[in-house]
Amino acid sequence: MFERTSRALFGGAVTAILPSAVLDISDIRQVPDSQEAFLYPKSDAFLSIEVLQRVPPEDDAEAARYHFDVLAEENGAIDKEITEIRALQLEPKKAITSDDLTPSPMFLYGRQKARKFNQPQANEVDILIALFRIVTSKATADVVVSASIPTESTGLVDRDAIKSDFQTLVSSFHILDFALFAPTTA
Repeated sequence: MFERTSRALFGGAVTAILPSAVLDISDIRQVPDSQEAFLYPKSDAFLSIEVLQRVPPEDDAEAARYHFDVLAEENGAIDKEITEIRALQLEPKKAITSDDLTPSPMFLYGRQKARKFNQPQANEVDILIALFRIVTSKATADVVVSASIPTESTGLVDRDAIKSDFQTLVSSFHILDFALFAPTTA
């Protein structure tokens, strides 16, 4: 298990507790401004936080399912399964710049099977998603916090430790500045 520390994300608009040892993927390759991604050393497991346009389903469970399906499509999954979807009730956290509160997320647990790097055999990956649906007077968005954990081997990292890190990340997720979600003007 890694030591954990609070990190400022998206230029300080969000804070969350993450394992100290994870590598910021933006230090390795280009990552969109709408995403924060962290890789476990010597592993294919990673954590990701992504700010996305709010998807049409108003039902939060259906929206979480939608994001899972999009991820499966992006991964080229040949098989996918959702085993759990449920609402999480977290302690409300108030923003510094407004009266807006970080919403409680919808949690989804699933599994995808996909071929990585043109390998002949598909790899099975556990997918954990916490969907925070943002609605303010100025903007709407979906924030997808996810973990991707290979079921075979995660290198030197314990799978249960990664799941625990994900739970800590989600429970500590705190939006400080909802201007992050405001539409940009050209």
